[in-house]
Amino acid sequence: MTFYTNKSSRLIILIVTFILTISLGITSFFVKTNYDMTKYLDPSSNTFQGLEILDDTFGNHATIELMTKGMTIDEMVSLKQAIKGLDDVESVIFIDDYVNLSETPIEFVPEEIKGPFIQSDYMKLQIVFSKDAYDASLDDTLETIEGLTTSYMRGEVLENAHARSVASKQLLVIMAIIVPICIIILILASKSYIEVLLILLTLGVAIILNTGTNVFLSDISFITMTMAMALQLAMSFDYSLFMIHRYHEYRHLGKETAIKLAWQKSFKSITTSSLTTIFGFMALMFMQYKIGFDMGFVLAKGILFSYLAVILLLPIGLYYADDWIKKTMHRSFLPNMAFIGHFVFKARYLLLVSLVVIAIGGYYFQDQNTYLYQGTQSESGSKLANDQALISDIFGANQPYVILIKGEDVLREVSLVSELLSFEHVTSVQALVTTVDPNIPRDFIPDDIKSNFINNGYTRIILNTTLTNESEAYFELDDLIRKTTSAYFDEAYYIGVIPSTTDIKTSVNHDTILVLSISIGLVFLVILVMFKNLLLPIILVLVIEASIWLNLGIQSLAGTPILYIGYLIIMSIQLGATIDYAVLMSSRYIEERLTKDRKNALIEAVKTSTPTIFISALILSAAGLIEFIVSDMAAIQEIGLLLGRGTMIAFLLTILILPTYLFVFDRFIVKKKPSI
Repeated sequence: MTFYTNKSSRLIILIVTFILTISLGITSFFVKTNYDMTKYLDPSSNTFQGLEILDDTFGNHATIELMTKGMTIDEMVSLKQAIKGLDDVESVIFIDDYVNLSETPIEFVPEEIKGPFIQSDYMKLQIVFSKDAYDASLDDTLETIEGLTTSYMRGEVLENAHARSVASKQLLVIMAIIVPICIIILILASKSYIEVLLILLTLGVAIILNTGTNVFLSDISFITMTMAMALQLAMSFDYSLFMIHRYHEYRHLGKETAIKLAWQKSFKSITTSSLTTIFGFMALMFMQYKIGFDMGFVLAKGILFSYLAVILLLPIGLYYADDWIKKTMHRSFLPNMAFIGHFVFKARYLLLVSLVVIAIGGYYFQDQNTYLYQGTQSESGSKLANDQALISDIFGANQPYVILIKGEDVLREVSLVSELLSFEHVTSVQALVTTVDPNIPRDFIPDDIKSNFINNGYTRIILNTTLTNESEAYFELDDLIRKTTSAYFDEAYYIGVIPSTTDIKTSVNHDTILVLSISIGLVFLVILVMFKNLLLPIILVLVIEASIWLNLGIQSLAGTPILYIGYLIIMSIQLGATIDYAVLMSSRYIEERLTKDRKNALIEAVKTSTPTIFISALILSAAGLIEFIVSDMAAIQEIGLLLGRGTMIAFLLTILILPTYLFVFDRFIVKKKPSI
């Protein structure tokens, strides 16, 4: 293709790109972000159905607890009234809702009534909102409450508000750090200062197009929002580098010839690399837990835009900037890497065996990992985390757990509640049978009391548990509650952080084999079609999978739990992103074999490919590590660390081990023999 030499073709592409970039740049400000992880559960899951029923019957109301120190009871009652008058506040519960304090001195109130509200110099309110815990409009109300007095608060709605604040701020911080680092790395690796600007402009357009088209989705997850721009930028650099490095190889032949040959010689590598990355992300779209579709679709779309930008825009940029590239040439600051090729050849048999050791050892240890299934907790040391810890120290830890039962049966409810109260980690149970004497006929119970627990044919039971941090005890308690409830009632739904975590665990565990099979299968198929060789995709996928297993094995040896959704995502991201390195190395080796013997082809392929792979890996690794360092959210930190470390492992295996396999299995890989 020579579209870049035709003036009208160049203008059409540039005008269309300009219009799309401006319009989608505007729409990017209207993309909605979702922080509710239960939204991505399968609609057939118990939690998903339970939330819909809860919303239709009792309403899904957010609740927080507010603790103060050093206030009098009268001051606390006044604070209660002030909060009660705020927008979106449905009710505020304090000890005066249970005891007439004007008639009963506080010292005469029984401890079982006073304890949940007053402990020494501390007092606690429970605030119920008219909206659910993920409603962003509650942020203003929470800010107003914080301004009323010095206080400490805990509750799911606070976690979500904190996540929104952190994600929106850190997106800018992360990009503000990553972009300058990328510029520095590109300058060190480039031959001209202008080519750095060309790369950034090309990929910048692709990022804007991807971000802007997200407006056509109902929303995207906070994990996707925080990571998508940085990952798209970092993973797309190698496409630009493939073409520009080829352009420099042929510059002595003249501008048009250099661009034409650079486009032709890099097209296969760029196309193969982008397709493997796109298909790696597309595998996530088949997850039952739909956050995989969310992240997979947005990132796959981003890589597609980056591919189109590099294939269509970069050659035009090179055409117009050719003179400026010549004027801004500088020496390469990277060391000569020819020695790596010679080392690989000399140590080829040792390196050949090392892959087997790495693959077996990595696979064994990665299988020993401990996994977590929620990633929205606030970071240690934050005000929210400190508040939660202090309230737990004074009043005890508290994690609500809601059971919705179809129908009502007083005797069964009494028996069920009695059993629930006997469970370890359950501190109290709120139900109609614990609020009103179960011997009283329900027709005589006031509607304002009964409606809190019975509505539209459903009975609500609320448990308070001490399990606030995800652990194996989460799943043991949840299993016990479900089995016990099902022994009394045929139809029940379970709502709260604990049961939703269980449903997320069940969903993502179900997705494991599916995601891995699809990602590996699609990547294998792309390489097979592009290279028309059955052995090559086996070798390339094995090398990258070994790097993934080693990466996860290191996590296991460190004794650090892995967020399971991060594990699934990194399996696809690391495969899709770093298989590019293996594709480039293989393409170069096969090309060099047209004119060289095995030894010299290996040395030359390593020598010419390593700088490009190194720069791409360095940028992607830096992006991941910056996400890990800067972010305060567990999910983002997890993926960032695994990606940063995994990228460098894949880089090392690609330049050291892959060439030895290309050398040893040369007769099965290279169809054309060298013309020497």
